[in-house]
Amino acid sequence: MFVTGTDTAVGKTIATGVLAVCLRAHGLNAGVMKPIETGIGVGVLPDSDWLISVAPSAVPRDMIAPYRLQAPAAPLIAAEAEDLMIDVQRIVSAYEALASRHDCMLIEGVGGVMVPLAPGFLVTDLIQLLRLPVLIVARSGLGSINHTLLTVECLRRRDIPIVGVLFNNPTAPPDNADRHDTIRTILRWTGLRLIGELPYGHGLPQTWDRERSRLMAHIDIQALLESVGFRTMA
Repeated sequence: MFVTGTDTAVGKTIATGVLAVCLRAHGLNAGVMKPIETGIGVGVLPDSDWLISVAPSAVPRDMIAPYRLQAPAAPLIAAEAEDLMIDVQRIVSAYEALASRHDCMLIEGVGGVMVPLAPGFLVTDLIQLLRLPVLIVARSGLGSINHTLLTVECLRRRDIPIVGVLFNNPTAPPDNADRHDTIRTILRWTGLRLIGELPYGHGLPQTWDRERSRLMAHIDIQALLESVGFRTMA
C-alpha cells in the first residue's frame, strides 16, 4: 500500500508508522519503506530512521530508504542539487526485495501525488509502476476539502485504486464542528472509506512511546484490512 498525502507535512510518516504497528499487532509482518527522503540535512530525525525504529526489520537501511537527499525540496530539485539522477529501477528493486520478506508493505511517498521525482516522472508514475493501492493522508482542517478532492481526482483519472482516507492533526486540531464538517464533506463527495482520524500528538515523533496506544486506538484497522484485502493471523 502506498501512503500519500494531500500536501507536505500532513503527517504521512506518523500515519505510516501507526499503521505498521497496528498491522503487526494483528499478526501481519508489515514492512515500511521511504523510497526517497529529502531534507536530511536540516537537523531533525530523518523520517526513515523513525520508521525503522517503530517497525524494525532485518534489512539494510539503504533498502528501506534508497535515496536520502540533503535539500528540503522536491526530489527532482534535491537530486539535481547533488548532481544525482533518481534511478527508478533502484527503487523498484528495493521494493521487490522488501516485499518478498514481509506479508505487506507500507510505502511512504514524498509530498503529494504530483511531486516530480525525476525528469518526466511523478509520484503517480511510481505508484503505477509498483501497482499499489493508495491511502490518502489529509488534514482535517481548513483547506483540506480542496486539497483532498484534487488528490482523489488525480488518482482516479489514472485508474489508481484508493484504499481510503486517514485524517491527521499534525498541529493543534481546529474547532470540533469545523473539523467534523470537513471530514463529512470529503467523505460525501469522494465516497471513500474512513480509515481513521489521528489526534494531535504533542511532541511527535519524540513522544511516540507515550502517544503510541492513543494513536493506534484511532485507526479503524478492520476497515483497512477489508479495503486492502489483507488477511491477519490474529
